Amino acid sequence: MSRSNYLKHLALSMGTKLAMIALRLMRNVLLARILGPSERGLFALLSTLPDLISAATSGGLNSAIGFQAAKQRPMGLLLSQVLVFGCLLAAMLTLLVVALTREFGTELDITTQLGLLAWLLLLAVPLTVLKSGLLTLHNASGGVVAFNALRLLESFAPLLLFLALFWMWKSAALEAALISWLAGISLVVLAGWVWLKRSQPVTLQWDRASQNELLRYSARSHPDLLFQQVILRSDYLFIGALLGSTALGHYAMASAAAELLLIVPEAVTTPLMKRLLQQEKGIEKLTPLALRLTATVMIGACLTMALIGEWLIVTLFGVAYQPAYPALLALLPGLLGLCYASILRLDLLGKNRPGTISLMMGLSALLNLALNLVLIPAYGIVGAAAASSIAYVAVTIALLVMYCRLSHVSIWQTLIILPSDVAPMLQMLQRKSA
Repeated sequence: MSRSNYLKHLALSMGTKLAMIALRLMRNVLLARILGPSERGLFALLSTLPDLISAATSGGLNSAIGFQAAKQRPMGLLLSQVLVFGCLLAAMLTLLVVALTREFGTELDITTQLGLLAWLLLLAVPLTVLKSGLLTLHNASGGVVAFNALRLLESFAPLLLFLALFWMWKSAALEAALISWLAGISLVVLAGWVWLKRSQPVTLQWDRASQNELLRYSARSHPDLLFQQVILRSDYLFIGALLGSTALGHYAMASAAAELLLIVPEAVTTPLMKRLLQQEKGIEKLTPLALRLTATVMIGACLTMALIGEWLIVTLFGVAYQPAYPALLALLPGLLGLCYASILRLDLLGKNRPGTISLMMGLSALLNLALNLVLIPAYGIVGAAAASSIAYVAVTIALLVMYCRLSHVSIWQTLIILPSDVAPMLQMLQRKSA
């Protein structure tokens, strides 16, 4: 892929992500104002658990099938792996966790808060695994348009469904939010499967040699994805257990505001994923360009969010969520690190370093858990945000040092837009406006 073609795909993905931001922001505003901090915290906890459980059973699966899809392996073979090693194992673990928690964990605050709603995880977890697998297959095989369309549907469908259900059942807002969330995932799964079958032959198949190859790669990268989810979402569990659902509602809004900035790395990596995994010719120039673009835009975005964050939270979500602002500030350095790490991770996976990435993520996850235990009791949700930021900045520095050593690239070439980057971007914009 030439630099100009990459920038075209970047512009397409950026436009999609801007639309997603608008849709998700509308949905977060509605949920915040209709549910209130307590029920919003409960919804955040329930919608977070599928990611954690699926990461425990099939964390490395997406990396493995993405790597194989980029190598143009049969889609039917890869989908079979997702269904068996992803959905089936995730469903079995979910059943075990829910049953044990309800049997022996009745005194836990999390169990009391979830109640019978915990059984919804039996549907949500396998659907989440299948959705993530389908998105990975589309993107890793070069289906950038399909990937962007599915992500757009993922943002639009729950919003539309929630509006319709709340209009009919105004007294059951939480139930409407949960149903719209599950139905939205289901629609993405259905559309992703149909789109994949239309673009290429998909016949489920089983091959022992390919299965063993995929499992070996998955086993090395599994801890990486699991530890990522620990860093991203374990703070929700700590806050729910130690501080209660109202504090979790405040933290969920801080996270929602901060994660709007993830548009930047997603837009950068979407058109680049296949090339990073394949390590195509010229990638030694494209990866530093992607890092420079991300750093430059993210620094500006983080500074802007720091300045307008409190006004944004109060204006959109209501004054009840004002305590979320200090946590938002503490999350921003970690968001900058997370954006960098997402690009570095794909490049290093393409260089066949899943084990080293997993080790670094594991050390970062241990640091995150230790900091959560120390900082949350002392500083509340701000402590949780600080723990996440410190962990992500630490692992990002480690990944960057390893990338620069393997690629023989100076760290200074990854930090900010260079004068040589301006001309090709201006040429691309001129061609698009012509």
